[in-house]
Amino acid sequence: MPVMLPPAAGYLWKSRRRMSASGLVTWERCPRQWFYSRRIGVAQPQNPPMLVGHVAEEAVGSMLMERLPADGGPMPVRSAWVAYSRGQDGLDAPAATGEGSIGDLDSLKAWFDAVLPSVVDETLRRLAQDWDTVVWRAGGTDIADVGADRMALLISGGLELQLEEVNACLQAGGGPHLSAYRESGDPFGVPAPCWDEEPVKPGEQASRSAAAGFQKKGSVSLWEAWEVARPWVKDPRVAEPQRQFHPDGWAAGELDMVQRWDGSVRIVDLKASAGTSGFSAGLPIQIRFYQWLWDVTRDTDARPSDRVDAGQVSGLEGWYLAGPYRKQVELLAPDELAEEAARWKAVHEKMTQSGLHPTDVPLADPSPWVDHYPGGEPRPVTNVAAAKERTCRMCNAAAFCDAAPTEARAAGLAEVVPTDISSADPDELSRALAPKTPCIRIRDIPRRLHVRGRLSGHWGPMANHYGEHVYGASVAFGDASVVVEEMGADSFGELPELEDAVLLDAAPGQWRRMPRLYLDEHSSVKPASEAPEGLEYTRLGLIPTKASVSGLVVSRGANSGVGVTGRPWSMQTCHLWDGNDVIEVVAFGSAVTHTFTRLEVGDRLRVLAAELGWRDGVPQLRIDQRTTRLEVERGG
Repeated sequence: MPVMLPPAAGYLWKSRRRMSASGLVTWERCPRQWFYSRRIGVAQPQNPPMLVGHVAEEAVGSMLMERLPADGGPMPVRSAWVAYSRGQDGLDAPAATGEGSIGDLDSLKAWFDAVLPSVVDETLRRLAQDWDTVVWRAGGTDIADVGADRMALLISGGLELQLEEVNACLQAGGGPHLSAYRESGDPFGVPAPCWDEEPVKPGEQASRSAAAGFQKKGSVSLWEAWEVARPWVKDPRVAEPQRQFHPDGWAAGELDMVQRWDGSVRIVDLKASAGTSGFSAGLPIQIRFYQWLWDVTRDTDARPSDRVDAGQVSGLEGWYLAGPYRKQVELLAPDELAEEAARWKAVHEKMTQSGLHPTDVPLADPSPWVDHYPGGEPRPVTNVAAAKERTCRMCNAAAFCDAAPTEARAAGLAEVVPTDISSADPDELSRALAPKTPCIRIRDIPRRLHVRGRLSGHWGPMANHYGEHVYGASVAFGDASVVVEEMGADSFGELPELEDAVLLDAAPGQWRRMPRLYLDEHSSVKPASEAPEGLEYTRLGLIPTKASVSGLVVSRGANSGVGVTGRPWSMQTCHLWDGNDVIEVVAFGSAVTHTFTRLEVGDRLRVLAAELGWRDGVPQLRIDQRTTRLEVERGG
């Protein structure tokens, strides 16, 4: 069962609080890099090849959702995915370019080859569309850098590897689940998506019946082998996250593909490359993390039931589409899996503790950069020190890291620092970027405080501005009252009813010009009688709600989507560096002003009277279009 509902929170967007496979890979590469890129969210300039993976992988998976004619007749040469993708943008579906008779694997491959040009055209249209939304592009790059030949190579590589699965299914007589398919269709609670079947959302129990092409008995046909060998892939028609969620909520993983036809489970990750770069070192970490998640989610109540025994995880594979190559990753034995799970939990604890205070920054501990042979086999490392320095040079946060090698930091600074001060050393930069009144250093923003009062007016779970389901209440003392809210989904839980309570280590902030207190796993609520002695409390009327900062714009980003209420949302971000620390500045919806959209990396920016908010335990400044003022000095 590859997907399920997130625990206790409904359909959530990706939570920064949960450990993900990609986040773990980044941490293993360097904890300091994880802190800047994942905890704080510092991005890097986008180039077209960076956008290829998502579109190419969706195209491959969607091609595997096709259904062959049950009567053995000719199949129109058109892609259901192309029709769907164009329909999402209000465009007409392309007409079929002919018909193909499919009777064996060669004719099936010929049909794929005939459909491929239209699929490639659609991926390039999607890429151009995505490129238009990128707010920070790498210099000297253009969408034309990704050609049709490259996309055709990637997509055909994925189809070739799946045809190997279909052939193996034929040779195995349809596998152990053939009779179950013949009796009543896909026997898995989370079935393999198919364009001719209704999509199944996370948490729903599938109720399929046998399709007309299944035989009552006899040798397995090509049509049946295609249906039985069809893997689970992410269904593009499902808007909700299609992930595995740890029962305790602290980890989640989104699989690309699950092969289940042979009586066991093989977890497959698709890679839009040949596997030669140093990033291939992350595949074993990523896919073993998926193995563990699969193991711990087998007996949860959220798992839809199967009519057959899917079997144990028997294999972990990376499919490098540009070969294509299969990279086999050795499974972790049960005792190894338990040891890694304990270590990952400890890593997660370190992740959640980082950034709570300005000095809570993980150590810089880069792993050696390892090049790979085509197919993902690592090349030997002859100079470990040089390989670690190369990892630093590949880090998008080297400019802010005081532990980065001199050359790596200089190269990073050159990417973000205006030319008039680019020659300054880090100490001189810190002095040059020192804030002037009313701005303060980022590290001086109030982080945690203690308050006392009556907790009442409980509500939730309700969606916050990120679409996450959170709990809240109000705390009152005398005539003053303040809303109290979870910082994120599952970050604190329901609040107790207390006439005289103390809220310890609450994060102060503001939302829609009203004071607010945020609670997370580092906060606590107790009866006042149980509070430690000597605490200094903040009066409710004196809770800090705004902050003014200045610095260099060192990152830009944008995102949009549809929240749990069905309403669309949009946001843009930038990150400011004041020579010592970095903070995220975010504008939601109508707060994305003309000035904000024109911000560029290298600009010097003063953010005056921004709302103080929080994201994942670290401060985040939010633009209020009525009260926040932006003063911009163009970089260079």
